[in-house]
Amino acid sequence: MAANKEKITRRNFVGAAMAGTMGLAAASFLGGCSKPAAGDKAATSSDGSWQEEADIVVVGTGGGGYAAAVEAANAGASVLLLEKSSAVGGDSALCDGILGGWGTRLAKEQGISVTADQVYEWFMAHPEWYGPKDAEIARVQADKSGETIDWLQDLGTPFAKEVGPRFGYTELPVIHQVEGLGAAMIKSLGAAAEKAGVKTLMETRASKLLTDAEGRVIGLEASQKKDTLRIKANKGVILATGGHSGSKTMLAAMNPECANILPGSNPGATGDGLALATSVGALATRAAALPLMSSLAGLDTKSIVNLNYSEHLHGLWLDANGERFFNEETPYESPLGHRAILRKHNEQGRPAVVLLPTTPELEAVLAKRPLNWVKADTAEDAAAQVGLDGAKVKATVERYNALCAAGRDDDFGRPAESLIPLTTGPFYASAIMVSTSVVTGGIKTNAQGQALRMPAVSSGEAAAEAIPGLYVAGVAADWNCAAGATVLCAMTMGRIAAQNATKNA
Repeated sequence: MAANKEKITRRNFVGAAMAGTMGLAAASFLGGCSKPAAGDKAATSSDGSWQEEADIVVVGTGGGGYAAAVEAANAGASVLLLEKSSAVGGDSALCDGILGGWGTRLAKEQGISVTADQVYEWFMAHPEWYGPKDAEIARVQADKSGETIDWLQDLGTPFAKEVGPRFGYTELPVIHQVEGLGAAMIKSLGAAAEKAGVKTLMETRASKLLTDAEGRVIGLEASQKKDTLRIKANKGVILATGGHSGSKTMLAAMNPECANILPGSNPGATGDGLALATSVGALATRAAALPLMSSLAGLDTKSIVNLNYSEHLHGLWLDANGERFFNEETPYESPLGHRAILRKHNEQGRPAVVLLPTTPELEAVLAKRPLNWVKADTAEDAAAQVGLDGAKVKATVERYNALCAAGRDDDFGRPAESLIPLTTGPFYASAIMVSTSVVTGGIKTNAQGQALRMPAVSSGEAAAEAIPGLYVAGVAADWNCAAGATVLCAMTMGRIAAQNATKNA
């Protein structure tokens, strides 16, 4: 076995600078990462030779991939880590560094008492938003959430001392904040991988899983510019490639209803793991479901309001006819409002519009920053500037104001306490676009991180079975957590997958 003995030569970690939307500049973090060498001879898929070999091959350098690589290497395995881009970190590098877990050292220092059962119940409590979850995996994620945070802290990840609840995430006092956000977390994981002897190949895209006659995954092919490498995995391949929310094409291909959704992930999140795993028979679940969404106004002028999130502004959502079409006070956490806006865009071929009056909430926002939207003294004039029929919008506003006066929204069921009339100008208007940063579907796994497939029809068994040698972690797998836990659960399952893969011969 050509075990990996090549350690990455460390360069200075010069900070957490972003490289556009592609994550962290690789040169800032992994100066010794191996890159394609010009003129290297590549093997064909049929010649039987191997250009690289390791016990564990991990695909993807986000939180899940790095956690898997570090865990496996620290257990004594030789590890090869592949990253298709020139930057490490993926969406994990761009995240807010918000991790929700219980029983950590930081929590105990503050006298906070939360149980694994409470975290599990939190995970399972929102099927209308996050979709149905695998109870067994959610249980493992809940049980191990705090352990992973302590593990990160041991690796040198800096955390704020305060632990507590967080608006838009959970009322449980479990949110831990990484100081320096996701960039700092990836920095510490990259340093830990280097220290553990993980060999990293940058600009190396996994293109095909290789199996033996029994269907066990024994390695993969990867492309380096124009060359192809055959890489042997003695114990297992761990896919931690992220989802497909960075690809407008992939989102639309999986679900035509997503044709007008804006991809909010890094551009490298193109569903590679989904394609690789399904090519060897892995079971994909919920992959065509609508992803998690946010409704954003003001994108065209870079004066963005995330509707019904922290800046909760009261107004109307209008279609191309200048008419209301949904309850505008639908909570951000519910998918129903975002879906209504997206479906209206699909139906009419243009975005819906939000119309805001001047309210105390809007004035509070304007005291902090300008709102560079269309602005006019009357609602109909503001609407006309964004391409709506001013007279129709005036009629819509009059109808809505009458409902406010009556104290009941007979049209769309807006709560009485939020029936705030549109009477005070100036009025502001903007198109609304729906964006996503994470998909909820992916490869089905068991609680050990193994990819699952349906058995052959002749076996007469309906239960899914594990694919030997193939593991999946993070958003490439079916999503079984809740807000504030996406990246944390990716790292937890990455560690679990590595622990199980290293035990396998």
